Amino acid sequence: MTTLSPERWQEVSPYLDEVLAIPVEEQMAWLESLRAEKPALADLLRDLLDQHRALAEIHFLENSPAPDRILSSLAGQNIGPYKLISPIGEGGMGAVWLAERSDGRFERRVAVKFLRFSVSSPSGAERFKREGRILGQLSNPHIAELMDAGVTDSGEPYLVLEHVDGERIDDHCENLKLDLEARIRIFLDVLDAVAQAHANLIVHRDIKPSNVLVRSDGQVKLLDFGIAKLLTDEGTSAEATLLTREGGGALTPQYAAPEQVTGGAVTTATDVYSLGLLLYLLLTGRHPAGPGPHTPADLIKAIIEKEPPQASEAVASGDPKTIANARGTTPERLSRELRGDLDTIVGKALKKNPAERYPSVTALADDLQRYLKHEPISARPDTVAYRAAKFVRRNRAGVALTAAALIAVIAGIAGTLIQARTARRQRDVALRERDRANRITDFMTDMFKVSDPNEKGAKDVTARQILDKAAGDVNTGLAKDPELQAQMMHVMGNVYTNLGVYDRAQSLLLRAIEVNRAARGPGDPESLSTMDSLGGTLDQQGRYSEAEKLQREALDGQRRALGPEHPDTLVTMGDLAGTLALEGRFEEAEKLGRETLEKERRVLGSENHHTIVSMDTLAAILGEEGRFAESEQLEGETIELERRVYGPNHLGLLMSMANQADTLYLMGKYSEAKQLLQQTLEIQRRVLDPNHPETARSLYNLGCLAARDSKRDEAFSLLGQAIDHLSPRTVPKVDNDPDLNSLHGDPRFAKLVARAKPRVVSDARCPL
Repeated sequence: MTTLSPERWQEVSPYLDEVLAIPVEEQMAWLESLRAEKPALADLLRDLLDQHRALAEIHFLENSPAPDRILSSLAGQNIGPYKLISPIGEGGMGAVWLAERSDGRFERRVAVKFLRFSVSSPSGAERFKREGRILGQLSNPHIAELMDAGVTDSGEPYLVLEHVDGERIDDHCENLKLDLEARIRIFLDVLDAVAQAHANLIVHRDIKPSNVLVRSDGQVKLLDFGIAKLLTDEGTSAEATLLTREGGGALTPQYAAPEQVTGGAVTTATDVYSLGLLLYLLLTGRHPAGPGPHTPADLIKAIIEKEPPQASEAVASGDPKTIANARGTTPERLSRELRGDLDTIVGKALKKNPAERYPSVTALADDLQRYLKHEPISARPDTVAYRAAKFVRRNRAGVALTAAALIAVIAGIAGTLIQARTARRQRDVALRERDRANRITDFMTDMFKVSDPNEKGAKDVTARQILDKAAGDVNTGLAKDPELQAQMMHVMGNVYTNLGVYDRAQSLLLRAIEVNRAARGPGDPESLSTMDSLGGTLDQQGRYSEAEKLQREALDGQRRALGPEHPDTLVTMGDLAGTLALEGRFEEAEKLGRETLEKERRVLGSENHHTIVSMDTLAAILGEEGRFAESEQLEGETIELERRVYGPNHLGLLMSMANQADTLYLMGKYSEAKQLLQQTLEIQRRVLDPNHPETARSLYNLGCLAARDSKRDEAFSLLGQAIDHLSPRTVPKVDNDPDLNSLHGDPRFAKLVARAKPRVVSDARCPL
């Protein structure tokens, strides 16, 4: 394919339009007349015409390529260990079949994709399979898994992919009438998948609505990642598999970037363009080239030359009422919401010149996140007026009250005076923001002075010591900014709770509530959120009735102030469900836990942290109700999610693993429980404080298992390490613990009971 720079294309395009407009039989004579004046240009046009005819012969840009197989004839055939069931679809790259594993190793339905090219040599077949294995290692919850790759006996390559039962992302958004914010949030999942692939030196090259599916649970799945990489010629050099490879055969013209059409370098910027095009479609319901159908020449011209209308302008053409209704708004409001930042973000992603686009998918995602938070985006000039406007969006309530008062004061004053006061307000805002930033800087700097050897001979300072220093200074260091002071106290209180230092956590959280109430009033959402956190700390101390009272008060306030499905409201609902379970009110706890989980999956998504916590809570409730099989299944799903989302060392994962071990023990699966507890303890000892309550919990439960196996010395060793560090909620009544019956009569048992007894909370129970 002839490679043209954007500048060269601008020069040759008018001549190409002219020659394509005349009959084919007259084109050669036209070229010869041009050759006398511009021979190089005539040769170039001759090449382009030859390419145009070749593309026309293979139906390039047409929606329905001629099928190369009779689909029904393959049903029931085996491809490797997979049995073909029924065709799913036929596309430009090949046929896709629903299949299932036929060798009995496991049961799972998959999609088998046959690719429309042949691997003629053994080395080519091996390269294809090797590249398939590499791509199969690309792991992201939003990328459809590539499970296997192979070549049939006839030399036809195929891929085995995760079967995704979902609908196109644009259809999903339209059918649910999602507003702009919801569409952007679901699009951010797509960006997350593409960013990870780019980090692994893989460009998609064919991002389009039909390659982005949304399952019924709201999970986004990006299909066909890396297939373009598999379609490289057998003789391609090693360098050609990197991001800068020239060209690339796999593309859908309607969603191609300019450099793909002109034969330029395909890089991560190519995917940025396609993503910008997809975002344009989701926001406006229209293609940047305008309504189709498009002739090949028109589409190429639109991709390479024409600037698309801004998103805010595109929604005004066609059927604006239908477009706006599908986004839960009116045409005027939709255009207004798109105008400004969203126009700028989409426009930057769709720049014709790759160097002018966002430098990475992550940069595009960052600007969309800033838009959602009403913060200044990187693609806009950082002017005072622009930043002030963003401040107003982030602080609507306070600014609205201030504006109402100012309107009454300044009515009738001349326009020049209004401008002067506006400037002063902007200056005051900037000064307040500057002062807050300075206070944070000073506070953080003072925190880390504890690690300075010049300060009291500090050496080998721990993160805990830095935290203790900050907790001691927060009352005075941020006294001039009570809202920031309360926020820092809340954060540090939660950290102390996670560390198992409950007294300090409780003190900080109580003080945060007091400061916030004094600064903002009793119904402030920040105060309500801190109340819920304090309830969780009280739970760990076994003070369940106090925790329930606080959480119910917080929940009532959040429902009034924020609404029944606000994330803060849902978090408190889940925490209250856990508290009710600790009080033994399992039926009530299960009902509330199920309601919370359903709403969080719908509102926050299945991989949100709070959704995962609610899964763990409900699994624990089911276990307490004796429904062990249900509990084991749900906890297993939770652990799998946590490993994928958080990695292997997260505290939430460790707590879920410990909960699962409890359930396995109660089901009589003692060896499985022991194995899981040993795995959990190994990670806890590596990533947590040696005296952390969760580490102590695992030690105690392993002690119970050792006692059950009559390994008395091992049992006393484990129990002795654990008993002084268990959280008050889980300190057992050792003398009444049936798991320790085999230890009765041993002198060491009485000492163990004596150590545990003063710390027992009346309604706390042994974890096992």
